[in-house]
Amino acid sequence: MKITFLGHAGALVEAGDVRLVCDPWFSAGGAFLSGWHQLPDNSHCLPLTYDATHVYVSHDHQDHFDAEVLNALDPSVTLLMPDYPLPSWKRLVTTLRGPAPVLLRDQEVWRAGPLRLRLIHSPTPRHQDSALVIEDTDTGQVVVNLNDCQVDRDQLRAIRRLHPRVDVVMAQFSGATWFPFAYSFPERDQVEAAARKKVNSMRRWTRYMQALDPRHAVAFAGPPALLDPELSPHFFAESSVFTTPPELLAWLREEHPGLAERTTAPLPGDELDVASGELTADPKIREEFDWDDLPAYTEAYARRRAPAIAEVLARHPAPRSSLYEEFTAHFTALFQAGERLCRAVDAVVAFDVQGPGGGFWLVDFRSLRVSEGSGPTTVPHDYRFTLPSRFVPDILDGGMSWEEFFFSFRFTAWRPGIGAYNEELMSVLRCSAPDDLAEYLDRTAQDREPGEFRLEAASGTYLVSDTCPHLGARLGPQDYDPELESVVCPQHGWRFALPDGACSNGRARLGVTPQSADRDTPSDATRRPRERQEQQ
Repeated sequence: MKITFLGHAGALVEAGDVRLVCDPWFSAGGAFLSGWHQLPDNSHCLPLTYDATHVYVSHDHQDHFDAEVLNALDPSVTLLMPDYPLPSWKRLVTTLRGPAPVLLRDQEVWRAGPLRLRLIHSPTPRHQDSALVIEDTDTGQVVVNLNDCQVDRDQLRAIRRLHPRVDVVMAQFSGATWFPFAYSFPERDQVEAAARKKVNSMRRWTRYMQALDPRHAVAFAGPPALLDPELSPHFFAESSVFTTPPELLAWLREEHPGLAERTTAPLPGDELDVASGELTADPKIREEFDWDDLPAYTEAYARRRAPAIAEVLARHPAPRSSLYEEFTAHFTALFQAGERLCRAVDAVVAFDVQGPGGGFWLVDFRSLRVSEGSGPTTVPHDYRFTLPSRFVPDILDGGMSWEEFFFSFRFTAWRPGIGAYNEELMSVLRCSAPDDLAEYLDRTAQDREPGEFRLEAASGTYLVSDTCPHLGARLGPQDYDPELESVVCPQHGWRFALPDGACSNGRARLGVTPQSADRDTPSDATRRPRERQEQQ
């Protein structure tokens, strides 16, 4: 096999007559209201996709699902995507004008010439994402493309059981979220939180590589370029969560020198021969781009992309009338679709919608009511989002979810403390369509029953839930940090203190039960399901 890297999470995998393109993102308009752009500019690689035989799209985020590219595919191309149950996903794939997608279930295998392609869905319904295991049956070579998919330990072990020898693993290594820089936290808190986010992202990437032990570890799907002058300061600020390849490699050399030696962070156009491990660097991109000279590069890049950014923003004119009634109807429909989850938010959330048609609107998730307020300094509330009114109609019409809008970074936010993250609120805003929210609740209700593991700590013995309450990651005794006296989630670094499971950096609590010395408890390796709790 040969892999040509196409920029961001894009890759062309060649074996025999098969040309498999993964997550091609080339749109000059970038992604997320033109808040994100490819870094570096990968437009010179677009022709490499023209003779693709197969295309794989991992999930619906616009830096992976580039409708412009997908609509231009030749009808003969086999387009592979995960078969997600959310109605918005099914609506999205039906809008494509190119080849009809083949939707694959979790663990389903598709044959493409000598390649056996196994799709792996995200382990939790809280995320719609997927990974792809690519096996060349002629050579026995195995490439695992994790892109952004946060697979859990069980899935990693399953891959190793099927493929004891893995040649290449490609995975995201950089954060890509609006926290903490979108929030009005004190600068010191922002910088400290951003540093933790960066380390958590690098540790997660490292765990994947340690679990799969590939001959070649590839750091890709890195940070986007923020080219709009209103957004670019976020990239270079100390509160940025965007890790660059030089930062990752420097951290690896310090923390995991053996892994650093077999890690590469390719640029668009670089080619990797899987058999020999030889990386052929693209000389053209290196004439124009250097990670050590980002400010000058992005300044020139922004000038080139300015017309495309302006074109995207022009599609969102200021509203001509008040949006309050539509806003109220939007949240009323969400209350009806997911009352239990909405009440669990247990907060009043303010939306300070600025510009024509806007206002200061309060969504009370306790009483399930929407009302108008006079402003942030006069009306009590627990969370606040401030955003331009021009983008709200697209959210209310179902053109994008609140979460997709947040990825644009075109807003600011407030919450009472840096650890006051509200997962229930974000779940509602992630599923902005009522039918999505109803489907999400059905799926989470059917999700696997949490188990428990026994933890021996200096302060005593505990039975601990093996499921993180944040996003459902699997936990085990190996996640206990004796210095912090806490169980630390391997996915996002949430810390749950003993003896009560209180979270020190989020609004959650992990199930922790102290055990008496003479009580019969399972061993560290034993997990047992909890009794199903009656739905409230």
